[in-house]
Amino acid sequence: MKINEMTNCLEFNPDIFYANYPTKVILRPGYPARAQFKSTLMWDLYSNQIMNYLDNNCEHYADIGGCFGFGANSMAYQIFRSQGRYPKTKVFEIHEDYINIGKQLFPYIDFIKGDFRHYYEDPKQFDLISMFDIIEHISNPETFLYKVAKRTKLLLVKTPLETNGDWFGGKPPNIQGYEHSDGHINFFTPSKYIQLLNKSGFEIISGKCIKSIIPPNAHNILNPETELKTQTFFTKGMRLFVNYAPFYFTRKLLGGGDHICLAKSIYL
Repeated sequence: MKINEMTNCLEFNPDIFYANYPTKVILRPGYPARAQFKSTLMWDLYSNQIMNYLDNNCEHYADIGGCFGFGANSMAYQIFRSQGRYPKTKVFEIHEDYINIGKQLFPYIDFIKGDFRHYYEDPKQFDLISMFDIIEHISNPETFLYKVAKRTKLLLVKTPLETNGDWFGGKPPNIQGYEHSDGHINFFTPSKYIQLLNKSGFEIISGKCIKSIIPPNAHNILNPETELKTQTFFTKGMRLFVNYAPFYFTRKLLGGGDHICLAKSIYL
């Protein structure tokens, strides 16, 4: 197999990896709550800037890689609360299982099967697109983001930063691609991630690196999967340290975290 020059991992075929992924995802007890929480958190942080930029008119909204639609439904509801009407909402997914379940859960959402890069139907331009935990899965993220920048005014995006401590080179993990539990193939330091957005045609309006979207005392609700594992005294101690130490320090020493931001296209 070929070596992916960007990630230094075996070439990854997402269609193969994610063939049975929907079942694994929906069985994670915290998944629906996390998806909805991410959308609500991002809206709370950036809603004023979004609605001011769009003159309080978000007509077309899409969530790329939106799985079953939990996050998209939550975001559409927040937009409704702000402007008094729902946006025309689409979810782009590559697997039929997600779409079949999503259509039953949220019949008002238009689920589109296929790669967003190959979508040429109406609308030609979206007011807002969200992508939560997507860029780390895509084999050519710069090209993908460029295609998104050509089709949307605004982008809400959250991406994990899975490289190790910046003081130690910001190296990607050894477990990647097929060996990674979620099939991640792209791993970023904060600076490299911002460079990627800029090169792809986005200008960050507002953004920051955070330790996690999950508050320290909400793991049993938003990420109960981790609570199912036996935790050693050392593991518990490390969690306390990461939760309460300044993020600047933990990022430099241990790495990790997430980058969240609102960005605007330079093309629209």
